[in-house]
Amino acid sequence: MITLILAAWLGTAGISAQAPAQNAAVTEVRQTVDAARKEIDAYSTAQGGAAAAASHPALKWDSTLWAYREKYPSTQAATIATVEAVRLLERAELWDRAHARIDSVGVDDPAWERLAAVVYEEGIARKDLPYAIDKLSRVVQSTTTAANKGAALVVMGRAYRRQNDKDAATKALEAAKSAAPGSQYAEEADGLIYEIAHLSVGLPAPPVDGTTRDGRPISLAQLRGKPVVLVFWGTT
Repeated sequence: MITLILAAWLGTAGISAQAPAQNAAVTEVRQTVDAARKEIDAYSTAQGGAAAAASHPALKWDSTLWAYREKYPSTQAATIATVEAVRLLERAELWDRAHARIDSVGVDDPAWERLAAVVYEEGIARKDLPYAIDKLSRVVQSTTTAANKGAALVVMGRAYRRQNDKDAATKALEAAKSAAPGSQYAEEADGLIYEIAHLSVGLPAPPVDGTTRDGRPISLAQLRGKPVVLVFWGTT
């Protein structure tokens, strides 16, 4: 009994010891990212916004951040470093270097949960969503990690929706729900499917009921045929 209790305590102690180390690694990476952004902002101001230059500091910071992948493999710190390194390269319009980095990340790497969105951001910036969809499709087809597949499919759904291909968007989002049931990606996919089906431009507004400032009940149906502006907001 004493041996079992001691073993359990040692296991818990080991987990507790790992948490501060992981937090310290994340802090280290975030501080590096902050320093990189400040230097790049200063460079952009001095150079008048020039990008894609061989002297661009994004190249130096990319190497610095990428080294964290070896220092803290398969951790949150490594994920943040990966994503931010690619973002810095894309911001500098160093597309070939960014693509090489993206292609070097294995499809089962946990970084893909966040990297999928970065690929989408590039597709928007370069007005090349087919590139983003193709890249994410390859991840979906090859990964064995449910979270990576769910994340990539949700982003693909957003990309198809942006192209106004509602059928393809809905199909990708339904696939995300099947790939990662019960996950944050399944929940996000559900919300996007509802938006596509009920809140897309040109569709009738869904039923909205409420109370006026003087306490009278009101519904959107009562205002049919009249110009109406709906403003949604909330507080916490």
